[in-house]
Amino acid sequence: MRKLLRANFYRLRRSQALWLCTAGAFAFSTVFLLCAHVSEDGAATLDDMFMQVFPFLSILQAAFTSLFLGAEYQDGTLRNKLIAGHSRQTVYGAYLITAAVGCVIIVLGWLAGCAAGALRFGWFTMPAHTMLLVLAVILLLTVALTAIFTLVGLLLPNRAAAVVSILLAFALILAGSFFYNALTEPELTQSAVATSNGFEYGDPMPNPYYVSGSRRTVYQFVVDALPTGQAIQLANRELTRPALSMAASAGIVLLCAAAGMAFFRRKDLK
Repeated sequence: MRKLLRANFYRLRRSQALWLCTAGAFAFSTVFLLCAHVSEDGAATLDDMFMQVFPFLSILQAAFTSLFLGAEYQDGTLRNKLIAGHSRQTVYGAYLITAAVGCVIIVLGWLAGCAAGALRFGWFTMPAHTMLLVLAVILLLTVALTAIFTLVGLLLPNRAAAVVSILLAFALILAGSFFYNALTEPELTQSAVATSNGFEYGDPMPNPYYVSGSRRTVYQFVVDALPTGQAIQLANRELTRPALSMAASAGIVLLCAAAGMAFFRRKDLK
């Protein structure tokens, strides 16, 4: 494993896909923080703003993972490692670790953009222990996403993996948004009617889109467990069950790694 990781990290340092995606994350974060519209009272803080683009980093991470693993297929590096006597499980595990490090580097590029945000909004106001908890959740959900994209990248052909990974990233963002938005529907709504005296509000009425009962429990669990759902909650500063989210991310990593190794062991690489 040590030799595999050494070889993988050597290629990682020279990966154009990694540094382009990291630069993209930095630029996206910087431009957003410098150009973000805030209310006239100017009450926004860096705590409120810096997570807003984080859910979309999964697209860059999907692109990097698929391109990096695709290059390993295309250059014949993957087959050479197997010919050299390394087991498929070890090769898969080394690639998963390497891809996770690359995705964390992309996250660091996004975090570096906070320096521009600090010039506009000032430094973070959240307590240090809260910041550490947020970073722990970010780290684990990033590794969980990496495990998903590595599973796709090592089991599908080169071009198909890139397309599927990016589409999957979009699908995960949309799924997280769907379940999160459903949970934010109010239980009661009021209709407003414009009259000569101004707007008049009617009596509160039950909202047909409100999610209740066991369905609400399921929706909440999906948002807490899905990596993109966690990212959306972090962006809105509403992550209320971080322990569950971190446990779910760890479970996704283990499940995807086990499934990936099982399928990769049977994959024809000719």
